[in-house]
Order: sequence, then structure tokens, then C-alpha cells
Amino acid sequence: MAYLLVVILDDLKVLPDLLHAWWEAGVPGATILESVGAYRAHTWLERMGLGALERLFEAEEIRRRTLLTAVDDDTLLARAVAEAERVVGGFERPHSGILLVLPVAEARGLRKERPAVPETVPPQPVCAGWREMRVGEIACAAGLEPVTVPPDAPLDEVARALAAHPGVRVACVVAEEGRLVGLLDLHTIAEDLLFYILPEELFREITDLERMAGFAAKTRIRTAADGMQRPVWVKETDTLKQALMLMHEHRLSGLPVVDEAYRVVWLAVQAVRLGRGRPVRILLILVSACSFVPLLVL
Repeated sequence: MAYLLVVILDDLKVLPDLLHAWWEAGVPGATILESVGAYRAHTWLERMGLGALERLFEAEEIRRRTLLTAVDDDTLLARAVAEAERVVGGFERPHSGILLVLPVAEARGLRKERPAVPETVPPQPVCAGWREMRVGEIACAAGLEPVTVPPDAPLDEVARALAAHPGVRVACVVAEEGRLVGLLDLHTIAEDLLFYILPEELFREITDLERMAGFAAKTRIRTAADGMQRPVWVKETDTLKQALMLMHEHRLSGLPVVDEAYRVVWLAVQAVRLGRGRPVRILLILVSACSFVPLLVL
């Protein structure tokens, strides 16, 4: 059964000690209200006059504090009462206060549910020496293909080629002999295509001559060769650290791996995967059109 414990304190000096004693006893909490005794207030007003009514709760000689707390355990209630008696020095003593225990028909919210502590997951182990590992040394398997397009391929054709390979976000622009001549990432393609869909919206962003020149340059973009950036690549003898740093420096999510003739033979793809309760993991995937895809978890 729940009880409402009410303590009306005359001596405010014992309030801190009472609250501390209840806290150590395990009392859930207490609500403190300002109050004054009715008879004392009547006597004080007769002496001070009705003009002092607005200062009723400021007069030290009649100020009191009323403490309210709810308890649903008989043992805890007995201890809370005993601690109050001890701190006050007995409620039978003059000018000590009053203690009341009232039964409560229904009480809710006395016990709060503690939030579940999230499970601590150890960090993903890092492969020792991965920074100096060569690109060509990776030998796990996956199943993606690189996207290669000729320089004269229209932008919408490049976009469809990337859409057919969801795991690849960079298209390699290659010459007839397969030599790498440029790169087109998905973000750049989307920006260029947006120019033809909503040119008036982009025109509103022009505020100076430099942006005007950029706007004019976009009007000439029609093919992969028009929109591609300078080629960036690694070779199988380069390290994984070099591959990752090049992707970071050029803001690329993919990086071609070329042979001695600068023909695209692999595609390095950097992806960020977020798992529930797990740290971010960077995956370096090497993609080959004619073999399995090596995968390294760093």
C-alpha cells in the first residue's frame, strides 16, 4: 500500500539534514512547499495590519516548509518517519512541526524504469600492417564490375551505366585501346543533368562573373569527355594507404587500378558502412571485370 508522508517544519534550519537523511534512506524524492501556520498568520496580521499581507510568506517568524513524499514500502516508511523524528528532535517538542502519514488509494510513477544501457561493442580489429599492404595482394572475393565508358558517351548513357551497377559510383572514361583518360563520379553527373532539367533554378545562384563563367561552361557539357575530371589512379604495386588518401584528396568514392599501359584492370571502391551499435568501417573493394572482387575490412 502507498502512503503520503507529510512533514510541516517550523525550524527551517533542519531542512537540509532531513533531506539528506531521507536520501540516504532511499526515499524516492520530496516536494517542498512554502507555507505558514494559520493561527500564527492571524496573530501576525493583527499586529502588522492588512497592509503587510503581501509580505506574508516573507516574514521569518511565521515561515514554514511543508514536505510531501510518497512511499509504497512499509519498512521504508518506518525508516523515513524515524529519520524525521531524529533530525527534528521529536515532533512533541514545541515549535518543531507536524508529521502526518496518510494512506493513498492509488499511486503511479513512484518507481521509474531505468533506460536500458546500450551494449558496448568492442571496436573492429584493424589488420596489422594494412597501410603498407599492396593493392595487388588482396585476395578475397565479391562480385562487382567496373563501369567504363567512351569519351563520346552522352551523360544520360553514363548515368544509366552507373545505375546498372549500384555498388559503383565512379565511371572510368577510357579511350579505344582501354587507356584511362578521365573520371566521372555520380555526383558530378547528377549536377550536370540537373542543369538541363532545372536551369532556371541554378541561374538564380549566379551572383558574380566567376559563377556566370561556370554556368556558361555547363551549357557546353554534352558527353563524358566534356564533364570528366583528370584521371586519378593507382597501380597494383601501390599501397592501400595511397589508394585511400587519393580518394580522400580528390573526394572520390572510387579509384581505378591501372596496368603499365594505363588500362583499367580493377576499380577501388571506398564505402562507409554503419552497423547498429558498431563503429564505422571503411571497406576497400577491388573490382575486376574478369575475376572475383577482393574485399578488405580495415
